[in-house]
Amino acid sequence: MDLYRVCDPRSLWIRIPLLIGTFILLNGGRDSGADAHTHSRAVGCEFNSSGSWTYIAQYIYDHELIMYFDFNHKKFIAVKDWMKSNADRLTKERGEAAYQEAFGFCQNNIGIDESEVLPRKVEPTVTIRPKASPHSAQSALLSCHVTGFYPPEIDVTWLKNGAPIPDGAINTVLLSDGDWTYQVEDLLQYQPVSGDKYTCHVERSSLRGPRSVDWEVRSIPESAHPKIAVGALFFVIGLIILLAGVIMRLKNAKAILDSSNHGPRLMSTAAS
Repeated sequence: MDLYRVCDPRSLWIRIPLLIGTFILLNGGRDSGADAHTHSRAVGCEFNSSGSWTYIAQYIYDHELIMYFDFNHKKFIAVKDWMKSNADRLTKERGEAAYQEAFGFCQNNIGIDESEVLPRKVEPTVTIRPKASPHSAQSALLSCHVTGFYPPEIDVTWLKNGAPIPDGAINTVLLSDGDWTYQVEDLLQYQPVSGDKYTCHVERSSLRGPRSVDWEVRSIPESAHPKIAVGALFFVIGLIILLAGVIMRLKNAKAILDSSNHGPRLMSTAAS
């Protein structure tokens, strides 16, 4: 399996290609159940735009690093004590050969990879979405989501009615999408005032010019419309129930009054 990934998104150091081989070691069985273990080897070349490079080889057992190859000193280095004898043996038997293989592997591939990867530029997509603020009922959050760009260097700023906002923005961690593109989300906490316009302003090397997306505060936020509709519905239902109760009460009172006016009357006897 061939994987290509950036080691540090905010630097020019690139690691390519990263070759990973995984072996499943079974303890007395053929199924990969509870007794199965994995042994992986990951190798790659790390280089930058100045032409400097180094070779990386890591040996991993059950997701833990147990040994790596030190390219500069032509040695295998044990990370776990129980691997020390194996590392010493490999250094003695294959140290020089591993160095020569690594040198040829990186030297043959870096020129091609450097010309195809480092100059690559992909323009971002910028969207603004409102979010509920967890801190205050009077404040709100705006999310500026910048996605699908490369290289990873990017500058995101907020403006209010055309003027830069010096503070209040919350920067999130730059994330890799796994396809040589990146995404980042900037959050802004603000006080909603009808008519205010907020702008997410993006600048980066892959853009022909700055990109800006606006968000205008409305008198009633769209997110509140469903709540208002539900509230109005319950108000109408409650009003109907209240009117029905008043009408039934009036009818009962009228029936009692009619019964008392038209019922039998007791006549007193004449005095003898």
